[in-house]
Amino acid sequence: MALLVAIALLAAAAGSLLVLTRRRPVARASPPARDPSNDVHWLDRAQLTVDQLRDHPHADDAAGVLAELRAAAADIDAVNRALAVLPVSRLRRTRDHLAARIEAGETELTSAHRAVSDRLATAERLRATRDALTTRVHACVIGLERVRDSGHSAGTVSGVELVELRANLTEVRVLARELPEVPARGRP
Repeated sequence: MALLVAIALLAAAAGSLLVLTRRRPVARASPPARDPSNDVHWLDRAQLTVDQLRDHPHADDAAGVLAELRAAAADIDAVNRALAVLPVSRLRRTRDHLAARIEAGETELTSAHRAVSDRLATAERLRATRDALTTRVHACVIGLERVRDSGHSAGTVSGVELVELRANLTEVRVLARELPEVPARGRP
């Protein structure tokens, strides 16, 4: 009986060891790429909602919100393209390597460290801008749907809400236009 228990424990340990030593894929250091089809889904919802508001007294305002949503989606695509050329994980490694060398007394590398840090800061601003734009796009689509579903179709409440949605989205789109140019490509 003790022999069977020992064999069972040995088999379980061997199986565990086999599982632990199996080669596993290495996780990527950078976050996964955004799925642009999700943004298209939101634009499709907005288009459907604006089509349903065609006979609404403020249909022109709804169409203006849709136009602003499309422009914001184009801004999101531009930001994603800019982020794609910034190798963030490699920049982080380079920054850390340069920082260690500076601490070791090689102060002439300070400007290189600053340049790499600036590129990383640009990537962070790009991500923050993209996230802000995406959040506002989603909020605008939900706002359009709320106007469609509300009982205030003839009143000024829905018109004011549509104008506010458009203004809020325009306000965030200014962030994308004010971003600095993406730094030159190539090894840091």
